Amino acid sequence: MSESAINAVIFDLDGTLIDSKQVIREAYHAAHAQVLGADVEPPPFSEYCKHLGRSFVQIMKIMGLPPQMHPVFMQESNARMQKIRVFDGVRPLLAGLRDRGIPMAIATGKDHQRTVAILDHLGLLEYFARIVGSDDVANPKPAPDMARIIVEHLQVPAAGCLFIGDALADLQCGEAAGMQTALALWDHPAEDIRRYPCTYRLTDPRQILALLEVASHADVTPA
Repeated sequence: MSESAINAVIFDLDGTLIDSKQVIREAYHAAHAQVLGADVEPPPFSEYCKHLGRSFVQIMKIMGLPPQMHPVFMQESNARMQKIRVFDGVRPLLAGLRDRGIPMAIATGKDHQRTVAILDHLGLLEYFARIVGSDDVANPKPAPDMARIIVEHLQVPAAGCLFIGDALADLQCGEAAGMQTALALWDHPAEDIRRYPCTYRLTDPRQILALLEVASHADVTPA
């Protein structure tokens, strides 16, 4: 996807706007222990992380784990919501985009209701014109359904949308919908994800504002 004017921004949630990895890790282990027994060794959390961007149900299916873990995972995650924090630079980024009249949306592997609850808890809900969770579509990420729903709602051309995420599924969703994509690297020091195909690679949330200014394009890393 070639670079063009950015008229809207779509964000993934976990690992992009919020640091929730510790909560996800604890909830995953708790759900596995409650459903399969504390004496059963769970697959390593690193294996779970390979599939981030997808819904929990999708990940359980890929990993060969029982769907009964889902409601327990949800309960354990909700109990730990206070541990979730907003990444440094995200609040000024969202305020800057709003000041520039750029509409924003969320496309996440989380369910809609929990996404709204987390954003409200963190004081971020007001920034987003549309939120699409994995339970809002028949085909979640990496399929383009979420992105297409948002484009239709915002009434902007797909080529003018920037889809930002930290997982391959995010980039595949945006690319399949005809959008520009940006890989969020601020929570990922590992080199492996840097190979993911995308339009931009960003190491700080505030670099996104530079994409709106032609003179500042040198501050970001095109793919």
